[in-house]
Amino acid sequence: MSVLAALPRRVASSYLPGAMPLMSRQSYRWEVRSSLFLPMAVACVEANVVAVIAKKVFGASNLSIALLAAAPAMSNISSVLWTRFIKGKDRVRAVNGMQAALLVCVGAIAAAPVNGWGEALVVTATLAARTLLTGIITARTDIWRNNYPRSQRARVTGKLLTVAAIVVGATGGALGVVMDAAYIQSQDAKVLAFRLIYAAAAALGLAGIWAFSNVRWRSRSAQIKAERDPASDYATAGARDMLRVLRDDKTYRSFMAAQFALGLPNLAGIPIFILALDAMLTRLHPGAQNYAQTILLTQIIPLIVPILTIPLWARLLDRTHIVRFRVFHSWTFVLANLLMGLGFWLDNLPVLYASRVMLGIAYGGGMLAWDLGHHDFARRDLATLYMGIHVTLTGVRGAVAPFLGTLLYSGSLAIPAMAAGGVPVLGDVRFSGASITMPALGAVGSFFLLAGGSVIGALMFLRLSRALGRRARTKPGDP
Repeated sequence: MSVLAALPRRVASSYLPGAMPLMSRQSYRWEVRSSLFLPMAVACVEANVVAVIAKKVFGASNLSIALLAAAPAMSNISSVLWTRFIKGKDRVRAVNGMQAALLVCVGAIAAAPVNGWGEALVVTATLAARTLLTGIITARTDIWRNNYPRSQRARVTGKLLTVAAIVVGATGGALGVVMDAAYIQSQDAKVLAFRLIYAAAAALGLAGIWAFSNVRWRSRSAQIKAERDPASDYATAGARDMLRVLRDDKTYRSFMAAQFALGLPNLAGIPIFILALDAMLTRLHPGAQNYAQTILLTQIIPLIVPILTIPLWARLLDRTHIVRFRVFHSWTFVLANLLMGLGFWLDNLPVLYASRVMLGIAYGGGMLAWDLGHHDFARRDLATLYMGIHVTLTGVRGAVAPFLGTLLYSGSLAIPAMAAGGVPVLGDVRFSGASITMPALGAVGSFFLLAGGSVIGALMFLRLSRALGRRARTKPGDP
């Protein structure tokens, strides 16, 4: 019993700077402080949070929900621009500037009027905020590469990601509870509650910016000097250089293809789950808004569960190559998609809860693999470029997958084109254009189909792992 009683204290102490490797402590001390505040604002532009607010407060259309679901991944296309922008610049200062702009976007959402134009502002500000987060992630990878040793990197960054996940989950949970309570009072109370929470998150994020400004980027001068040398490899870090890497590095190209196949179903499932859950809860609990339960299922569980699994995944990732790691990890996404399909098939909330727990387990490994996986392929001076390729390709599938998911679920999707007349597809903003129609698969058929897509990704990682194993046996001198 005494051992169990001491466990929470031991777990908490493992997150203190003193538990980190000596060379990492100073940087970690400031990063973990930043992770206590800035993720409050990040929570406000998480797809599963802002899409719920857009649907229930602004009465957003399916197209808006698809755009909000697509925003986190689709914005990654901007990585090619961010990679060029930050090259030769101090990463800490660059991140601080992007963090400040992110808070402005959250403040804009808080001030959005509750009408069609407000809906458009929410979508636009969210897309801008997620684009800024892409820049932050792209720049942060160099800080992590230099500040944290390879043998400890997954463990240290796993702690930072865990703290951020707790803050994001707590913020989303508080938003759901407050919105449910405000809805009982009146529509005006509901709108006021949403505005106050978003404004408070933006204000508290300032403390996170200040904390991150104190992070020291090791080897800063040497790396900036090398990046500014026009004779260095991939000096421009643009799209042409990314294509050159994909052409020259066959293994990384295969890795990116497997990532694409695995990630596409996961992104496609986001709007399907939001739309199907809203319909299911409305049917089961007519007259209720279900903010808390909706955000719990869409956002909190898939973010809080990784807290328990990130340390286990980090231990595995610190000991093995990212491809081998993905061989085991990919099947958790397959199981999560199967459970979501089963839950909607049976109209069973407990099964849906189980599916989101499984998705959280998958996210635990995915968060680490997404941030760190490219380091197993890239030289130190090319880490930003390799991360830029990874992030950009994530953006490409993000620009496709959520809209594909919406189409699979509903059987139709408007493709707007700016015009003077037309039908309103984004609040009061009027467009005209084509639409795609097909037999609607609903939630059940969609998630079972997505599970099959996840299997393809898992098998691609398995094939690549075997190829790497054969190469290691036949060419032991190769890196």
